[in-house]
Amino acid sequence: MRKLVVGFGLSALLVSTQTSAVSDAGDIDTYVMQDLETAIKDLEPVLGANNFESARADAEVLRDGLRYIEQYFSAKGGADDAIKIARDGQELVSSLFQHLEKNDSTAAIEAARATEKNCKRCHDLYGRDR
Repeated sequence: MRKLVVGFGLSALLVSTQTSAVSDAGDIDTYVMQDLETAIKDLEPVLGANNFESARADAEVLRDGLRYIEQYFSAKGGADDAIKIARDGQELVSSLFQHLEKNDSTAAIEAARATEKNCKRCHDLYGRDR
């Protein structure tokens, strides 16, 4: 029984250590995060339909949201990894815009997928399941 209690105690300590960044980001604008999630989920289907106007609107949401995230974590301090991920995402969205300008849906879909993977990196790191 004692081993079980110690095991639970260590598990609780590990969980609290791993999720401390999440509680640190508790004041992040959830509407921005929801908008980002909606935009990234919408992007590939609209690109598949060659709806470049809607894809540009989604890309604008991603660009603006990633700027917000970079500013948010810069102001918080101590989250250089999140700042880098936000900047990497902005570069990916920039390439997405370039592909949209050329109406190249194949390359734009690749950029959208890379952007989604980049977002997932931050969610994996900070334990955010949105």
